[in-house]
Amino acid sequence: MSMVNPPDQPAKEGWHPTKKQIIAAIIAVVAILFIFQNTNTGHFHFLWFDFEAPMWIWLLLVFAGGVATGMLIASRRAKRAAAQA
Repeated sequence: MSMVNPPDQPAKEGWHPTKKQIIAAIIAVVAILFIFQNTNTGHFHFLWFDFEAPMWIWLLLVFAGGVATGMLIASRRAKRAAAQA
C-alpha cells in the first residue's frame, strides 16, 4: 500500500509557528538567559519592606509580572473585539 497522498487531497502540514510565537520564544529565551546569568544576591527596598534574595528570583518575578500584564491586556482586547463584532 502506498503512503503517497492522491492528487486531489492536499498533504497534511505540520505545526508552523506564527511570527508572534517566534518573537515571543526569542524574548523568553533571552530573558531566561539573562535571569540565569545574574545569580548574585541583591538587597531591595519596596515601600516599607526590605528584601535580600538571589537576583534571579527578582528577575523571574518581574518577567512573570510582565507576562501576566500582557496576557491581561490581550484578553481585554479580545473581549472588546468580540463585543464589537
